[in-house]
Amino acid sequence: MSPWKLFNVALCSVVCGLSSPAFSAEDKAANTTPLRLDINTPYSEMDTDFPPWPKELIIAGESVHRYKRFYAGDITVEIYESEPLTLRIDDFPIDEFVTILSGKLILTAKGGKPQHFEPGESVLIPKGFTGTWEMQGNFRELLVVMGESE
Repeated sequence: MSPWKLFNVALCSVVCGLSSPAFSAEDKAANTTPLRLDINTPYSEMDTDFPPWPKELIIAGESVHRYKRFYAGDITVEIYESEPLTLRIDDFPIDEFVTILSGKLILTAKGGKPQHFEPGESVLIPKGFTGTWEMQGNFRELLVVMGESE
């Protein structure tokens, strides 16, 4: 199996919350209170168990990143922060909705032109995206995914 396909499994396990849901069914049923998302969570309070990007996918930069999961159920909601990094993406494994909180995101679909996203802007990265994913500056995003995209 290619390094990208192996990473897809790990990515879905972390981002989609497949390996260890943050909330049990009882917790979700008992808690119907709106959940405040603290998008300013300090980097030092974020989790580090996000797997590193495979070296063969890194075009520039180093795989240094953290995340904070707010909710995992039918959807997963997190903030993700990365040092500057450019990746080659082949067949992205999930549909992901992203709002840029800081830094800059440049997505370039294979054969397409670069699309630039800055703080306050949102983008939907569809399952199957192939191209480059460049995170510039002190990059932080709010992301939402719905279970396993099929």
